[in-house]
Amino acid sequence: MPPRTAPAYMILALFLGLALLVASGGGQAQPANAGRTAAAGLGNPVFVVSNVAVDANADSSAAARPIALQDGQRRAFTLLLRRLTLPEDRARLPQPSEALLNDTIAGFEIDEERTSATRYLGRITVRFRPDAVRALLQNLKLGYAEVMSRPLLLLPVWQTPEGARLWEADNPWREALRRRPETDGMVPLLLAEPASGPDALPVDRLLADPGQLQALANRRQAGNALVVAASLVAQEGSGVRLEILPYYAANDASPDHIEAFVSAGATLDEALNAAANELVRRIESRWKRATRLDLDKPGQLSAAAGFRSLADWIRLRDRLAEVPAIRRTDVLRLTHRDAQIQLDFYGEPAQLAVALAQKEVDLRQREGFWELSLKPAAKR
Repeated sequence: MPPRTAPAYMILALFLGLALLVASGGGQAQPANAGRTAAAGLGNPVFVVSNVAVDANADSSAAARPIALQDGQRRAFTLLLRRLTLPEDRARLPQPSEALLNDTIAGFEIDEERTSATRYLGRITVRFRPDAVRALLQNLKLGYAEVMSRPLLLLPVWQTPEGARLWEADNPWREALRRRPETDGMVPLLLAEPASGPDALPVDRLLADPGQLQALANRRQAGNALVVAASLVAQEGSGVRLEILPYYAANDASPDHIEAFVSAGATLDEALNAAANELVRRIESRWKRATRLDLDKPGQLSAAAGFRSLADWIRLRDRLAEVPAIRRTDVLRLTHRDAQIQLDFYGEPAQLAVALAQKEVDLRQREGFWELSLKPAAKR
């Protein structure tokens, strides 16, 4: 007797039953983060501050150790709040009192340590409780961002009268960006190194074709690319002035364009170093403005979501649950290949689209209707 297969309607019923179970926790609409555990929250890299230097002196290294570690946790607290908030809100950030540290710090790890007779120094990693930090900022009425950007590829172009230098080793603008202090912000930065061959496309071709820029970013495991041209506009006895012109690759993960600016210094190196620091500050600030949670601006939209399999549907649901701006998801309609989902979120739809893009989910409006889909890179 040939093997019997289940009728098509039974397969569809099984799919819908499993999908509804995953989607709504047994038939009840759930907050988007209902499935998160406390342990998972503690692993959120946005709320982990690494490579914090500690250093203290006392009568002995044993006496210096708790002083150094306590000071390191205070500085990690300040670094975290600065990471999450905008520069103009720094005056409103609280001081790291012992009570606040006890409430917000989940634990710390000693990455390295050295001692002498009276000194203790090393580096630590401090892990914070996300819910406690969120509650603190919300109570202070401070907007904050907690969406980590995908890596951004920086392509530094040094513009000279002889032409543009991008891939050449002799590029002082690249060296200035390499010298900048390491930042522990929301936008991981990758620096394009000297190259030759297929990757070393001329600057004019990259600027004329955003698709080439995006393909280059993809090959470097970056979410986007930013071409940053620097040119000498004045060199006088009193100093040096540079003009900095940034150009983003055009994709939905770009929060906004960064405006051109001028950097000055007593020497060329000084002007370039100042430009590198200002560029990083602007990148971070733009990202936070595009993704910060505005708790005073709740929004709601209904989107059609298409998928090819139960695995894709589960993956889409998981990605939605990872976006802090989404307060709640309700499945209004579900079939074996599409769904209608209502999203309650904070902020504007454009901000939500940027946050979703970091999770490889595409949100776009087509002919007045919202559509949700996994980006190709998110499908298996």
